[in-house]
Amino acid sequence: MERLQLQLSSQQALSLLVLLALVIGICAGLVVIGFRQLSEGPAILFLPKLEDFESLPSSWHFGLPVAGALVLGLLFHWMAPSGRPTGVVHVLDRLHNHQGKMPMKNAVLQFFGGSLALLSGQSIGREGPSVHLGAATGSWVAQRLRLPHNSGRTLLACGVAAAIAASFNTPLAGVIFAMEVVMLEYTITGFLPVMIAAVSGSAATRMAFGHQAAFQVPASQLESLAELPILFVCALVIGALAALFIISQRFLVPLQQKHSPLLRFAVAGTATGVLALWIPEILGTGYDTLELTMLGQLGIASLAAIVLAKLVATALATGLGIPGGVIGPSLILGACIGGAAGHLANYWLGAATASPGLYAMVGMAAMMAALLNAPLAALLAILELTYNPNVLFPAMMSIVVASLVSRQMFATEGIYQESLRALGKSGTPSWRAQMLSRVGVASVMERAIAVTPPLLERAQAERLIEQQPAWLLVGGDDTPQALRTADLANFLQRPPKESEPEAPEESREEKIDLLRLPGERLQLAPLSWRATLLEAQQLLEQRGAGALYIGREDDQGNLGVLNSDVAGIILPQHIEHYYRQ
Repeated sequence: MERLQLQLSSQQALSLLVLLALVIGICAGLVVIGFRQLSEGPAILFLPKLEDFESLPSSWHFGLPVAGALVLGLLFHWMAPSGRPTGVVHVLDRLHNHQGKMPMKNAVLQFFGGSLALLSGQSIGREGPSVHLGAATGSWVAQRLRLPHNSGRTLLACGVAAAIAASFNTPLAGVIFAMEVVMLEYTITGFLPVMIAAVSGSAATRMAFGHQAAFQVPASQLESLAELPILFVCALVIGALAALFIISQRFLVPLQQKHSPLLRFAVAGTATGVLALWIPEILGTGYDTLELTMLGQLGIASLAAIVLAKLVATALATGLGIPGGVIGPSLILGACIGGAAGHLANYWLGAATASPGLYAMVGMAAMMAALLNAPLAALLAILELTYNPNVLFPAMMSIVVASLVSRQMFATEGIYQESLRALGKSGTPSWRAQMLSRVGVASVMERAIAVTPPLLERAQAERLIEQQPAWLLVGGDDTPQALRTADLANFLQRPPKESEPEAPEESREEKIDLLRLPGERLQLAPLSWRATLLEAQQLLEQRGAGALYIGREDDQGNLGVLNSDVAGIILPQHIEHYYRQ
């Protein structure tokens, strides 16, 4: 097991990672299936059919989200503050700032809290909770097997891809989402495990819910290039609304650190309930409304009202911390805007135009791309959700326009990065940090070492040199130090000065003090063998040490003192060499 753990610290352990990814994909798929069952199953007790909140009495439209928000507020209030963060933003924070270690208490809260939020009709999506649960599954496996942190990052991404694939039945979009939004990189080492995880996660959900596409809509395509200007204007509107949504999070997300969950959730639930009195379509995931939009069965006035109400309700829910996602709401917002544009195109250009359903699909892709800053993931998600390749050409143009409007005209980034910044956390690591995070210290450390006490007899020193270590790690009461073996060898070979009489035999038996020996000595600090090169660089800077000795943690996660179990050392030049390489 130890040999496999060490092998995973390098970037060459593809076969092992793929095997682990397969297991994680299946596990994440089962977790997402359980989450869907819990968030949808009890709804049969009060809904005529799944997601049909519109058929409930008006009193339910108001009372259900309010009551659900209050129960959620109490649940979160009882949790310690460290256990409250949930969703994709929490996943990104743990990945980039905590070596991908996902606390299980947050995942448990996400599982039950997200289910309750969806059952009570909050204006959120189920994909955010699914991503959190998938990431937690990958992280849990990595922690249980005590894998290096660089492998843990990859397995977390595998869990994310499997969760997206299982939630939407979109394996390809799951892979791209994991790489484009979560990992923020494209590498072969990352792609292959993530791909197999997405496939296994999708296979699990297909066994549970079937193979059919998420939405059954007739095939449609652009009938004339004259429709492109309408799609262009539609993309402009979508980009502006996506930016407005993101900007709202800059002001709402910091409130999560200032006010109690009970107060925040009560405000979000009340706002949703008031809006639902007039527009009940905003309740829940709203996929029934989304399908009606793609079928062209909702008029322009209804679509406009849904967009405004959904924008407000979702912005408040996600900004104030309701445990849900924004991918589902982004699809509904984009579909409604696109559907309205499709009706206008039919009115202005006559019957020789595409159906409003195609415009809705294009709008879905544009809004998801602009909101998440994930153009490729959005494009592939719409393709897999609808199985309509005709959407690609207009969707690509609309994605570019909407993303440019959101990023350039309104100076916004993706909603997850903006939310992390609003919380005062780092969410976009530099390319250098990304590169150093991929490699574990165990794969590049100097292994030619010997641990020794500070005082040695001459015979002991000579035997030590015969082992030919590059460095001597010298323990003591003070901070441990590293000494080049060559310095000790030079000292032993140094002849006595001519002016000095030859030392008596007793003097020659005096012990050599390695801490006072002439030579280059480096102050040492401990580092876990599971760490990445990025962690090593950060610790060298924080501690001001000259090198790090690599050891194993005990059962409590603490590093032991300098002893024979030390496996090697990391020098600044090791990191610099890898960086330049």
